[in-house]
Amino acid sequence: MNRFVCKCRYFNIIFCLFIFLIILSVFGILWIRSNVVAVEYKLSQLEEKKKNLLREQKMLLAQKSSLTSIARLERGELFSLHFPDRKKVIYITQDSNTSVNRVSFNKRD
Repeated sequence: MNRFVCKCRYFNIIFCLFIFLIILSVFGILWIRSNVVAVEYKLSQLEEKKKNLLREQKMLLAQKSSLTSIARLERGELFSLHFPDRKKVIYITQDSNTSVNRVSFNKRD
């Protein structure tokens, strides 16, 4: 009889531990699954943002090409372009001795 009571106690301890592990694993699986769903949601937001930025990049490239096209200049939009006066031209030189650029209105060093 004493052996049966001893085995019954071990059985109850093992059974409680087994139930605890099952409950812990269920909560662990649910936690991992909710984190995976959150990461997928963030990825979809980032993909949407990437798609919008690529669309904006294409629009900006098209706008740049239309602004810098030769056809625009050929249509007569040269009125805004003019040659500068020689006195207003700035020459920028750099000596090999220093790392600072010198700016002057004259062509002299």
